[in-house]
Amino acid sequence: MPLSFPPTPHSSVRLIAGRTLATIALLNFAATLALPQGPPTVPPSANPGRGGRGLPGATPEQNAALAQMNAEFAPQTQRLAAARTDLIAAALTQPRNDSAIQAKVEAIRAAERDLANARADALAKLQASANRLAPAQVAALPGAVGASGRGGGGAARSSMPHVTAKQALGLTDMTSSLMSQSSALTSARADAISTSLSLPRNNRAIQAKVDAVVAAELALANARADALARFQSTPDKLDAEQLSWLVAGGGSYGGGGFTEPEPMNFNDHRGYVSLFDGVSLKGWDGNPKFWRAEGGAIVGESTPENPSGNTYIVYRDVEARDFTLKFEIKVEGSGGSGLQHRSKTGIPWIRPIPANVTANVGPVNLAWMMTGPQADFWPSRIYSGQFYTENSPMGIMAYRGQVVEGAGLGAKRLMGNIGDRTTLGTLVKMSDWNEYTVIARGGTFIHIVNGQLMAVMVDDDPDSINNQSGLFGVEIEATTKVSVRNIWLKKLN
Repeated sequence: MPLSFPPTPHSSVRLIAGRTLATIALLNFAATLALPQGPPTVPPSANPGRGGRGLPGATPEQNAALAQMNAEFAPQTQRLAAARTDLIAAALTQPRNDSAIQAKVEAIRAAERDLANARADALAKLQASANRLAPAQVAALPGAVGASGRGGGGAARSSMPHVTAKQALGLTDMTSSLMSQSSALTSARADAISTSLSLPRNNRAIQAKVDAVVAAELALANARADALARFQSTPDKLDAEQLSWLVAGGGSYGGGGFTEPEPMNFNDHRGYVSLFDGVSLKGWDGNPKFWRAEGGAIVGESTPENPSGNTYIVYRDVEARDFTLKFEIKVEGSGGSGLQHRSKTGIPWIRPIPANVTANVGPVNLAWMMTGPQADFWPSRIYSGQFYTENSPMGIMAYRGQVVEGAGLGAKRLMGNIGDRTTLGTLVKMSDWNEYTVIARGGTFIHIVNGQLMAVMVDDDPDSINNQSGLFGVEIEATTKVSVRNIWLKKLN
């Protein structure tokens, strides 16, 4: 029975791409506003490009005094940042707990009050010193501290784990829906900073501004909880890992900063289907003299007494062109193997068949011979990881360690080197399991072994046999035993 595959996300990607530039800009702004506050560590006037607008006419001594001032209320800033993170986590907890949200809001109230008082105390101390600020500098201080204390920088982190295009669309919409509450909170916090750094000090006004911040925090937390509840009621709901990422990101999704790619998890099979049930050769077609299911793997074995020459086991239940394939492979002996993809059977074989093979198996059975691209694997030689076109004059198109551009049978060009061929080969395990990933997109092929990029081939000829939809299969060649297990396919077309 042919396999069925999850729907592709292309339509959702187009929806995301169709959003207006204005919406994207608003999302970037909202994501920045929602991040927890971080401690200002650089005096604004010393580095206006990173810390804020700076103070007019600040002397080196004043800069040093401002750095000390920032350091004095850094502990309170850090406590407030932690309290805000706790509130975000409470708002994003399922099921919703209003009592927990209110408790975290009260913790923010205490932290905001302590920080405002610490700012006022630090300013009073500065103004009592020889480095006191002039009136114009005091007036500029709230803007400088507010800019440097807003947070949102820091090191890039990984993107949300296994987020789908539809999830990304829903999350950006969710972030956009919180725009007004995020903006109100930012405005309230700016007012609290300004009031705490005003002269003469006004404790009643400071408390009023703190209360306004707390009200804005509660409004945002409730709106965030409501938005998440709506999102989690859809088929695209987030899992626990994704929710944790969202909390760590300040409750927002979108362009709030650069992110690293999600680290590859070889055992993550979301969106994949299995091509091997682990116990039988269901769906697979190969010469039973050489192929069997054993120990949770597809095993092919060729011996001097039972030589196979080149022979293949073909998976008949699916054809694919663009895909990602993950599998584990182990080769024992002096021969080799490889994973065929985009391949055909029934095509005349162009290489001579050894006489001992013909004597053992009779005339070549083209149903068990495959023509097309191969992810090569010969752990005893230099070939493991390279890109090879089987049963074709093209042969080896990209050796291990190479990025090659070509067009079918035409000229090939070495576009770059991944690494030394021999050094990369030390990552291939002899007589042991290796994790192999094959990515095919259009005319581009990427081979990854044990987490290391091994070869990239770009075939620009649309009529090349490398660029046709086809079958998957496993090769056995020469005297060897090959075992393949955990074969997972994410098919795009």
